[in-house]
Amino acid sequence: MILPVERAPEWSSDDAAQLNGFLASSTGDKLIELLCYLAPVLLDGGDVNKTLVACGEVKGYTEAVSTLCSLRNSRPVEATGEFDTYPNLDDDSKWKDVDAR
Repeated sequence: MILPVERAPEWSSDDAAQLNGFLASSTGDKLIELLCYLAPVLLDGGDVNKTLVACGEVKGYTEAVSTLCSLRNSRPVEATGEFDTYPNLDDDSKWKDVDAR
C-alpha cells in the first residue's frame, strides 16, 4: 500500500530523462506490460455497487499508470522573477516616453 505524502517531490528534466530511458529499456517495457496485465477488470453482473466500485478501481489504476507514463516528459519549469519585457500598466513612470494621442 502506498501511503499519501504531504506534497509531491520535485520532478526535474533529469528525472524525466532517466525515467524515459528506463521505460524505453527492455525491463521498463516489461514493467508497462506487467502493469497493463495486472490492471483490475470490470465486473459483469447485476450488482450495481460492485460494478461502480470496479469502475472506480479501473479508472484510478488507469490514471496512475497514465501519470507514470506522462512523467517521461519533463514538466515545464515555472518562470520565476520579474520580467521587464512590458512595463507595468499601473506604473505611470514607465510610460512617460509614450506620446499621449
